Amino acid sequence: MCKTLSALLFVIAIGTTTLTRAELPLKSNAAATTTAEELAEVQGKWVRTMTTPSGVFKVVKEHKGNNTTVTFMDSEGRIVEAKKSEFRLENTGKVRIFTFFNNVITAGLQKGRTDNEPHSYIYRITGDTFVEVNGLLIGDDATPVAFTWERVKE
Repeated sequence: MCKTLSALLFVIAIGTTTLTRAELPLKSNAAATTTAEELAEVQGKWVRTMTTPSGVFKVVKEHKGNNTTVTFMDSEGRIVEAKKSEFRLENTGKVRIFTFFNNVITAGLQKGRTDNEPHSYIYRITGDTFVEVNGLLIGDDATPVAFTWERVKE
């Protein structure tokens, strides 16, 4: 029994060391994988523009604590859509992951619509630039797309 248990533990240890950190499942406890500095780094307002067939839109997102608001405005500054959500950060050792959930549309044609499911993307902050890349995580079949946000200096 003791030899069997030792052999089983050895196989488990060898098997898990062949996986890279990126292949390991993400921890559900984000606090264990995120530092206070990483959380502080995402705080504040970020802005980008978005060009669609309907025109150019300004998008502003603001992180306060573990809450986010995102507001889409037309070229006249009118709010087209706004939403709020909660978020958590994870650091796998290879990439940083931003996961938002409990998404609620607060303004626009779909006001009141909710989506409680978690949605994740890879992100990086360099100075006053926040880059998010959607569609690269395992299980995310969306076409990859990157967005670059600039910090709003207040």
